[in-house]
Amino acid sequence: MKVYTKILVIILLSSAFISISHSGYSQHKRLKKADETYEAGEYYTAIGLYQSAMRKIKNKREKINIHYNIGECYFNINNFRKARTNYRKAIRGDFAVEAYYKLGLTSKLSGDYEAAIKDFKKALEIYPSDTLSILGVESCELSLQWIEERSRFKAEKFKHTNSKENDFCPSVVEKSGYDHLYFSSTRKEAKGKKTSGITGEKFSDLFLIKLDKQGKWSKAEALDSINTEFDEGSCHLANDGRDLYYTSCKKEKGKNLGCQIFKASKIDGIWMNPEKVDILADSISFGHPALSPDGTVLYFSSRKDGGFGGADLWYCEKDESGGWGKPKNMGPEINTPGDELFPFVRNDGVLYFSSDRHPSMGGLDIFKAYKDEDKKWVVVNLKPPFNSNGNDFGIYYYANEEKGFFTSDRRGSKKEDIYYFEKPPVEFAFEGIVKDLDTKRVIDSAVVILYGSDGSMFTDTTSQDKLGRFRFKLKPKTDYVYLVTKDQYFNGKGRLTTDTLDFDHTFDREIMLETTNKTFEIPNIEFEFAKWALVEESKVNLNNLIQLLRDNPNLIIELSAHTDMIGSAETNLELSNKRIESVRQYLIEYGIPAGRMQGIGHGKAKPKHIIRYDENYPWLEIGTVLNEEYVLSLDKDKQEIANQMNRRIEFRVIGNNYIPDLD
Repeated sequence: MKVYTKILVIILLSSAFISISHSGYSQHKRLKKADETYEAGEYYTAIGLYQSAMRKIKNKREKINIHYNIGECYFNINNFRKARTNYRKAIRGDFAVEAYYKLGLTSKLSGDYEAAIKDFKKALEIYPSDTLSILGVESCELSLQWIEERSRFKAEKFKHTNSKENDFCPSVVEKSGYDHLYFSSTRKEAKGKKTSGITGEKFSDLFLIKLDKQGKWSKAEALDSINTEFDEGSCHLANDGRDLYYTSCKKEKGKNLGCQIFKASKIDGIWMNPEKVDILADSISFGHPALSPDGTVLYFSSRKDGGFGGADLWYCEKDESGGWGKPKNMGPEINTPGDELFPFVRNDGVLYFSSDRHPSMGGLDIFKAYKDEDKKWVVVNLKPPFNSNGNDFGIYYYANEEKGFFTSDRRGSKKEDIYYFEKPPVEFAFEGIVKDLDTKRVIDSAVVILYGSDGSMFTDTTSQDKLGRFRFKLKPKTDYVYLVTKDQYFNGKGRLTTDTLDFDHTFDREIMLETTNKTFEIPNIEFEFAKWALVEESKVNLNNLIQLLRDNPNLIIELSAHTDMIGSAETNLELSNKRIESVRQYLIEYGIPAGRMQGIGHGKAKPKHIIRYDENYPWLEIGTVLNEEYVLSLDKDKQEIANQMNRRIEFRVIGNNYIPDLD
């Protein structure tokens, strides 16, 4: 698949371009010239030749088929709108399957994956076994999934290199904060006045920007000591920035001589003595140099014989004399029938490269390859934000930092732009607000204490100035417990952990504290009739009270027991005192000191007041007192309900100054 603009210029212009067969066409001289120009990769020039030839052809079907060729030319220079116009016309000709596939591909490269799937499926309606269309559907479906996935990496256009023209293939000399960034560009400052027959644009040159002590990048300066009137690009710096390997593509008398790798050396701050790297014959086009971290292996891309289809990745090992050995293909684990381009090897040995292999999100995607335990290559698509619906290529990855650069013509790019990427540290935070449970108002001066499993402890205090909010920064892989305190409120607490989090996350909590200035009923504390022994079901709710007292170790409470109206006042008072003692003993048994509790029985002297509406008992209005007179006014079923409500255990806080026994 050829979807590259300046990419093609910088590599691999050889005799292996795919041509469209015209064996059934008249051999009109203009058409033959157009075919030859197309096969030479000069797509921009070929468009005019095809259009001129078509005006001389009367056969309608032949004209329809030529529209496919014109669509291919526009496709290869990334003018997808005009490509689609010509592919639509070609659907009625001999290349219907191919035209539908290319319509799908242009939609894919434009980022409209749903439309692309429809076009690919139209191709499959005509030819169900079309492998490219099958893979096209799969790639689009995967792309839609990948777009929804989160990534730790961030990528944005790098304004210090980008111009109105093509800027691509960054390479860095890392200088401890004073980096030098080399890149290729077709900007107006590039040498030469001629334009490429492939793209109709200027030829590219090498440029440099530098980072100064203030952290500012300099203006781009051309490497005019090695730039020529033709294409220079796709470079790699070696030997601590003293050696420059780059791709140079020359042209003479209307003929493309292909691309070669050159090496220049820096002498007194100037790049000098460019020499061709002697690894392949002059007739073979090769480019995109990259060296291993130790400088002993040279990687490059070429369409030379012995590969697996399009452009393949190859490598040469440095011999004892310091020269380069015979090129070796990187094999089918790396190379495919498509194109593999722009290799880069990071200091950890991971290989990065660009390819149109399956699955890809657009034209070229960036992949990484590493060797598994069996020493076999594993190839992985880097997904967004590295990859997009466009062409993504020419990555540079810093040696010891999670950052770097790559090139993309994705949506939002002027043409081919350089992007900066980084993997920022994950950021975790715990923030929130403290409110009164009953009034829902913000509580001022609440103290929030955060304890980390790493031994850390942090404190924040809410205030009206901060709108009652608090905030803490959290560390990765750490468990936390928080405690919230405020005078005359029960303590609040909770847990959170960053141990399982891979992405930025803020824990936002609304912490509700309940005032201690009121009486609380402990629900569902039941006794057998006229007895005081706790039944098992009652102990569950008392356990909640035990936990509350443990969470608030300085509180002192008063427990009170109440009975229904049945029986004499004396009998009910005695019964309530015995019941409250049963509750006290249960709490003491579970570690609550006796000094933290006072108990009192009220018998039937303090009937329940209804203070909240209960939809289960709509007949009980707020303010109702369940005294004997009121209960007797009810029917029998409602009387039983009222009596059950009166049989209750309550507590209230009477102090917060209990000092635990040091023993």
